[in-house]
Amino acid sequence: MIKETRGMTLVEIIIVISLLSILLLIPSFKGNNILNYREKKDISEFKKDINYAKNRALVESKLYSVDIRPTSNSYLIFKYDTFPEVVKKKEFTSGVKLKSTNIKNNELIFSYSGAPIESGTISLENSKGKKISITITPATGKVNIYFH
Repeated sequence: MIKETRGMTLVEIIIVISLLSILLLIPSFKGNNILNYREKKDISEFKKDINYAKNRALVESKLYSVDIRPTSNSYLIFKYDTFPEVVKKKEFTSGVKLKSTNIKNNELIFSYSGAPIESGTISLENSKGKKISITITPATGKVNIYFH
């Protein structure tokens, strides 16, 4: 006698459902990681740009500034020679938001020695609402990032 089996066992069904649920979860993890990566990349680039302005001021013996614009969620780097020259313009598009600064006129100016004329804190916020602070220390111009 030949016995025909047309159905699936309970174990097979559970395995198939488990595999499908794992496959459906993978894109949600990847999307979240990509967003975090882009935000961290933007913040890291901002820090590098501040250090760039500081170092160029020291090397070229010219005034450089980072003009922070919270209303347009962007910043500009200026070189002050005979006339102010825009070196770079950057707008945050990854979800990072410039909230505020306690720097006078929202302009971080580096003197000929590379020291900041005004130091302070730049407040940012990521897409999840977590606060990020970038501090510029007086005299040295050291840039620190703090995730709260």
